[in-house]
Amino acid sequence: MPSIHTAAKIVHGFSPRDLPGDPRQKTALLINPPLYDTQYWAEWAQPYGLLRLVALLRKYGYRRIEFFDFLETDEKRQVPSQRINPGESYAERDHPSSPIKPISLHKAGESLALFLRHFGRSWAQFEAWLDERGLDARRPPEEIWISAVMTYWWEAVRDLTARLVRRFGRDGTIILGGIYPTLAPEHAAGFTSADLVVAGEVTEANDLWTDLSVYSKPPAYAIITPSRGCPYNCRYCAQRTLNGQRRGVDHRPPADIVAEMRDKHQRFGIKEFAFYADSLLGDHADNFQKTLELMVAEKLNFRLHAPEGLDTRRLSQSQRLVDLMKETNFQKIYLPLESIDDGFIQSLNRRHVRLEHFVQAVERCAAAGFRLRNLEVNAFVLYGLPREKIDDVVQTIIFVSEIVGSIIPMLFTPVPSTKIYRDYLPYFQERGWDKNLQMLNGKLYPFLELNEGSLADYIDLQRLMFTLNAHYRSRSFRLFGDTRVSESFRRNLAGDFEGTVRRYRGLVRPFFTGKETNPDGSPGQSPGSPRAGNHG
Repeated sequence: MPSIHTAAKIVHGFSPRDLPGDPRQKTALLINPPLYDTQYWAEWAQPYGLLRLVALLRKYGYRRIEFFDFLETDEKRQVPSQRINPGESYAERDHPSSPIKPISLHKAGESLALFLRHFGRSWAQFEAWLDERGLDARRPPEEIWISAVMTYWWEAVRDLTARLVRRFGRDGTIILGGIYPTLAPEHAAGFTSADLVVAGEVTEANDLWTDLSVYSKPPAYAIITPSRGCPYNCRYCAQRTLNGQRRGVDHRPPADIVAEMRDKHQRFGIKEFAFYADSLLGDHADNFQKTLELMVAEKLNFRLHAPEGLDTRRLSQSQRLVDLMKETNFQKIYLPLESIDDGFIQSLNRRHVRLEHFVQAVERCAAAGFRLRNLEVNAFVLYGLPREKIDDVVQTIIFVSEIVGSIIPMLFTPVPSTKIYRDYLPYFQERGWDKNLQMLNGKLYPFLELNEGSLADYIDLQRLMFTLNAHYRSRSFRLFGDTRVSESFRRNLAGDFEGTVRRYRGLVRPFFTGKETNPDGSPGQSPGSPRAGNHG
């Protein structure tokens, strides 16, 4: 159980003006912390909120700004990682104790072991970096700004803030902001060593351009935030809390967005841009669409991305919009589909979308020239929600495979402040997960006990998605295709061939001994090896 620290003050409507001292005499240290998880996708994880704060502090004229990104990627867009022990604090130690133990999940006699990892640069590298810059107890920074993202990554923030207090004492002010302290401010105030917990937006920084000059080597891409807010309030989404309870969408001028992209290309050579917004396509005719039209008019040859997914209702309504996305070089399209059951989708308060919108959006993507069945158009399938039925998830997977051909598995995480989190708060409190927020990580199947599926079922759901995603000669297999192979496959599943398989399968002697080998007898990769495709 985490120990409670009660010194932090929770602040709403925060501004750097609220801090004492003359900015022209102050040093600010800004940190993007490491994270503890079983997996981490670093492809589009630039700390854009923190990089806007850099721009804001420069605007205020701070004497010195230092920036350390634990999650800065290498040339392959990856971050280093090492195994650590769950439940172990690294506030005073750099390395895990031995032996390293996994997180063990259990249900109905089944078990699954998952190893936790520290993702990002090491604690020792951070301490050495501070030494190089002469930042120590004799010369501490006046302010330390930390941006924390997922609530289930809070433990690394706890350890980072404790290490900072140990190094600098309490002479500097530790300011913790971001998604985690906004969604769970009392938790952040109680379980980290921050002095100020900023709950909500730093409004002055909302529309500033991210400052990438703090990186010694310019990153390969930049994140662009063209708007803030969303008109919808889905039961699983925390956007209302994150966006200051605004019910509409605040858009940046298209000309300003394009100017930022042009500037980043000219100054840093960046040609890849990822758009992050809760409602990227809201009022698109006057906003995002105009941004794309300006890019076409200026002949800007960039590579564009929208990793969080696109509103299928908006896409289904405008071929012009989708054509522009193709013309401006969008690399991939991601479409969310929680379920093929419209009733279930509406139960999540997603009343603005229906299955037909998903299908029509796919059709428009194909008409614009995006290729189906080869990873250019992808669908997020959300699973692991409370009380879901395995059959419903399987039907959704098969439907997506047939319509799109590429499935992105998305394990559900209950997020503090959302309707689903509040509905199941007694369930979390009974297990202590309202404090141990790391246990709400979707990769740990937090609703496993409530769902009909076993551990084997949920692992098989992932296997099914990855199997259907398999490509040969640039296309995935169509279960409901028109070839004789597809027809034979369906006919044999519907017939009595299963009985034949079951009859002879029982005669096969078990041969797996716990250590797989390659045909030549050399050691092979176990099913749990990351390179063997284990995404659990």
